[in-house]
Amino acid sequence: MNHHNQSADLAERLEFVGLGQEQRRQLAEVRPVVKEAVGGALDAFYRKAKAHPHTAKFFANDAHVAHAKGRQATHWDVIASGQYDATYTDAVSAIGRTHARLGLEPRWYIGGYALILDGIIRAIIAKEMSGFLQQKKGKLLADRLSAVTKAALVDMDYAISVYLQVLSDERKQAEAEREKAKGEQDAALSALDAALKALADGDLTAELWQDLAPSFAKLQQNYNSSVSELDAAMREVSNSVEQVRAEVGGISSAADNMAKRTEQQASALEQTAAALEEITTIAAQSAQRTREVQGIVRESAADTERSGQVVEEAVTAMGDIEQSSQKMTQIIAVIDEIAFQTNLLALNAGVEAARAGEQGKGFAVVAQEVRELAQRSAAAAKEIKELIDRSSADVNRGVDLVNKTGQALTGIGARVKSIDEHISSIARSAQEQASGIDEINSAVRSMDQITQQNAALMEETNASSQNLVGISSRLAALIGRFKTKSGREARSERPRLRA
Repeated sequence: MNHHNQSADLAERLEFVGLGQEQRRQLAEVRPVVKEAVGGALDAFYRKAKAHPHTAKFFANDAHVAHAKGRQATHWDVIASGQYDATYTDAVSAIGRTHARLGLEPRWYIGGYALILDGIIRAIIAKEMSGFLQQKKGKLLADRLSAVTKAALVDMDYAISVYLQVLSDERKQAEAEREKAKGEQDAALSALDAALKALADGDLTAELWQDLAPSFAKLQQNYNSSVSELDAAMREVSNSVEQVRAEVGGISSAADNMAKRTEQQASALEQTAAALEEITTIAAQSAQRTREVQGIVRESAADTERSGQVVEEAVTAMGDIEQSSQKMTQIIAVIDEIAFQTNLLALNAGVEAARAGEQGKGFAVVAQEVRELAQRSAAAAKEIKELIDRSSADVNRGVDLVNKTGQALTGIGARVKSIDEHISSIARSAQEQASGIDEINSAVRSMDQITQQNAALMEETNASSQNLVGISSRLAALIGRFKTKSGREARSERPRLRA
């Protein structure tokens, strides 16, 4: 309890008994009397405490008694001061804990207060009624107040003792009930332990049939139901395991046969894939060669086209040569006519020189030379004309030949173009064929891989089936370790367990 709660609790107690500020002031006024009276009262208390067998055991020697007396005197001085604060509550709490630790019953504590209050009451009344005439009356009043106080404290002591006795009886009864419950629990745990040990050994018929406490009836019923259900489940599992073993044997045999057939199929597909691989290689080579021939044909067509262009250019050049020859013929004709006129003029000049006589001899010689030149020019012009005529004839023959060559090249170009179209068609077909074969080859390779994987999976399946057979055998052996009820026992026991 913290200081705040302690202060609140103490204030509630003081208010209940009516020990307010006025009463505490009056208590403080008699503090010297209380302090003086407490010493004698404590001496009387400890004389009785040392003499009584129940209280004498709490004091080891006189020094111990003196120490306890000094602390109680100090505590009564705090009580008489009327200052009830945290110091007071701490001191009271320490006293209570000390009494609890020592095992000092409240009757002795209350008896000591009766003796101390007797001394205090007598001291206060003696002080207040100390006159000669009132001394006898004061003694009578002190005796009566002391008797009332002692009677009240004894009554309180007895009531508290009865209260504590009831608490002790209830505690003992609770202890007895706890011991009884513990015994019932130990019996139930012992029976459950035995059943669980049998269950751990595989005995699924081990149920709880001992007479247990009613509080464990539900546990007993649930355990028996659980064991019964487990027994039924294990019997069903056992039957299922037998069926699994039979089915697994058939699956294992079928998987083994299928694995062998899959292996044969994988081998055949592998050979097919190898053959298709070779066909694919040949088709690819054929397609490559067809593409090469197509390239050569296209180059030939291009060369032929270029040759046609060259022929056309040659024909054009021959035409130019023919035109030049015609122009040269015309020029030679002009030269021939000039030579003729020159010869005629030279002849006329010779006639005139002959007429001139001696003065015309030189002119006649010149005229003769001119005539000879004119004749040679005429002869040369005639020869050139003949050469030009032959050249023109040759050019005409060349033009005819070139035209024929152009026509031949045009025909060759058309045929080469047709060949190129056919080769292109063949190349496309070869390419499509190669692509188709490549797709077939890819499909076969994929099928081969899938078949190989299937073969591997079938081998794994076969191995798993064999393992499953082993597992089923081991599972059957494990289930065989459990002791279960027969079908008749299960049918006869199940209704009683469910009830």
